[in-house]
Amino acid sequence: MIFNLFVSFINKLIKIGDFLWGFPMIIILIIVSIMYTIGTKGFQFTYFFHCMKYTFGTRIRKGSNRSSGKGISPFRALCMALCTTLGVGNIAGVCVSLALGGPGAVVWIWVAGFLGMIIKYGEITLGVKYREINPETGMYRGGIMWYVGKGLSRKWKWIGVLYAAFYVVVIINAPAVQVNTMASAASSYFKIPPLLIGVTMAALIALVLIGGLRRVSVFAEKIVMVMSFLYFLVTIVVLILYLPEIPRAFGLIFKYAFTDAKAIVGGFGGASVAMAFRHGLARGFYSNGAGSGDAPFAHSSSDVDHPVKQGLWGISEVVVDTLVCTISALIVLVTGVWTSQGIGVNLFITAVSAAFDSQFFANVFVIIIVFFFAFSTAVMCAYYGEICLNYFTKNKIITNFYRCLICLAIILSTNTVFVSRVDLLWRLGDFNVAICMILSLMSLVLLRKEVYAATEEYKQNFKKSLKNVQNKKGVKPSEKFLFSENIF
Repeated sequence: MIFNLFVSFINKLIKIGDFLWGFPMIIILIIVSIMYTIGTKGFQFTYFFHCMKYTFGTRIRKGSNRSSGKGISPFRALCMALCTTLGVGNIAGVCVSLALGGPGAVVWIWVAGFLGMIIKYGEITLGVKYREINPETGMYRGGIMWYVGKGLSRKWKWIGVLYAAFYVVVIINAPAVQVNTMASAASSYFKIPPLLIGVTMAALIALVLIGGLRRVSVFAEKIVMVMSFLYFLVTIVVLILYLPEIPRAFGLIFKYAFTDAKAIVGGFGGASVAMAFRHGLARGFYSNGAGSGDAPFAHSSSDVDHPVKQGLWGISEVVVDTLVCTISALIVLVTGVWTSQGIGVNLFITAVSAAFDSQFFANVFVIIIVFFFAFSTAVMCAYYGEICLNYFTKNKIITNFYRCLICLAIILSTNTVFVSRVDLLWRLGDFNVAICMILSLMSLVLLRKEVYAATEEYKQNFKKSLKNVQNKKGVKPSEKFLFSENIF
């Protein structure tokens, strides 16, 4: 009786999530993005190349992780955020969007990327501006609870409090979703007992969390580098093998973004422009995490001297996520398997298998990538949950109990019942993300002028720095960009 009531309750939440991730959430996200784009005078476009130069350009040239005792390096903060942004959804979710929306969904994933850049930039800028020093660790901490509490009057404090309370509860499901997906794939192709995977993953995640911010940030940097290398190594090889097919793939993408794909036989027979629009934008926003409110938890820990400097890394984060989504889609399109009946991870495995003519290689590669994506996302979601919990209490016993609860949920998610219904946990996750987004977007609207002012201040200081560089004697024009990143 109790179990049936629980299932009925979960199904109602799933229906609400499905409704919200229809057009309501998309419309709200577009409105907020346009608002911020106008308010910052198109900052994500006019300063795009400056952003790439300051973030990845600086990292490549200097290759350092210098930071003070109060924070971690901006790059490590990015890696922490990427652990949640880059997840199983970048493969499985993109393939689902292709199956339901056709090739045209990719265009709308790009649109979501461009729109999401300025939203994530705003979240992170606010997070850094209103962060504080954690009295227990001496390290920076920040997020929606702090920028709502400090940036708005007391009557709005409930937004941050409700967000933290909701996040503490629902994030218990997030690591379980990731591990459940990995266990489902591994048990299907290699007959590994799902429960064994659950217990192992729970132990590894607990080991990382015990180390606190320092260990989590080092873990994030290492795992992001490894999983990115493996993913791009194999996928770029596939694109090289199918180089002549790439122009045709882009042709399909643009054609079916504005033309119904109903005439296509196979798994895409019902795709229409409306479906491409809906699933492309929803997947794009869901994947890049713009508006979800948790990215500032990682970025606020960075050692920067101006909020906008870390906000630039938020723009880069969305660029990386959109690039991975695009490559995943291209792999499916260039190999010609996109009209098959496959969906989700299975469709991606079919594509890799066709490229290398080896089902075994495809299975191993995808399982390894899914492991890295799922493990990194699970760790960071659990860590963010701890931040929200510690907002209410500093009791170590409660924190350790919370960790045990998350690990227990991970183990239970690998139960045979849940492994066979992987969609149940994913769709419940959609509801959770939607609620967090609504609260986060409310705070972004209320604090928009703070972001506009910080952006304008950054622009003015940047222009002054360029003027000073131009007046320097003995500086070659090709070397001026080396000075422009240090604007204060």
